[in-house]
Amino acid sequence: DFSNDAKGALLLEPTRSNKITYSEDFSNSYWSKSASSVTSGFLSPDGSLNAFKLVEDTSTGEHIIYKVSIGYTLGATLSYSFFAKKGERNVIQTFNYVGGGYHNGADFDLLTGIVSNEISGSGKMLKLDNGWYRCEFTSLATVGQSATNIAFRTLNASGQNNYTGDGTSGVYIYGAQLEQGSYATSYIPT
Repeated sequence: DFSNDAKGALLLEPTRSNKITYSEDFSNSYWSKSASSVTSGFLSPDGSLNAFKLVEDTSTGEHIIYKVSIGYTLGATLSYSFFAKKGERNVIQTFNYVGGGYHNGADFDLLTGIVSNEISGSGKMLKLDNGWYRCEFTSLATVGQSATNIAFRTLNASGQNNYTGDGTSGVYIYGAQLEQGSYATSYIPT
C-alpha cells in the first residue's frame, strides 16, 4: 500500500466478506428505489465509468435506495461503507434498520467531509481524489434479529430527508459494502 508512504507498507487485514451481492450495480433489481432513480456511466474512484448517480424524482418524500433482509450473525457488529461524491446535493444519509424502524446511521457531508447526526454507532469519512469520499458507519446489530436493511438517501439544502425533489438533483455513489466487524476493510467488489 503506497497511498501514504513512498516506501510502501504492508496492508494486513482480516478475512471478511461483503454481504451485499450487487455492490456496484445500483440499477439491478436487488436495490429498491423510492422516489428516486439511478443513472450509470460516471467516473468512479477506481478510474472506470462504473459509478452511478442517485437522482431524486419530483415527488414529496424520501429519495432513497435500499436493500432489505441482509443476513448476519446475531449480536454482531456491522460496518457499512460506500463511496460517495457530491452532485447537486451535498449530504447523503445512511442507516440500517429492522422491521421498518430507523435504528442507527449518520449524515455524511460530501462538501465539508464532516460526519454528523450519528445514531447508535460511529461514522467516518476518508477523502479520496476527484471529490470522492469513502463513507463508513459501524454499529452493533439489533440483538434478536438475523437480518438488516441498508439504505441511503439524499438530504436537501435544509437538511431534510423528506422533501419535494426537482427531478435532476442527486449524489454519486459507488461500491457499497456491509461486513461483520468493528471497522471497514478494503473494498470487496461483488
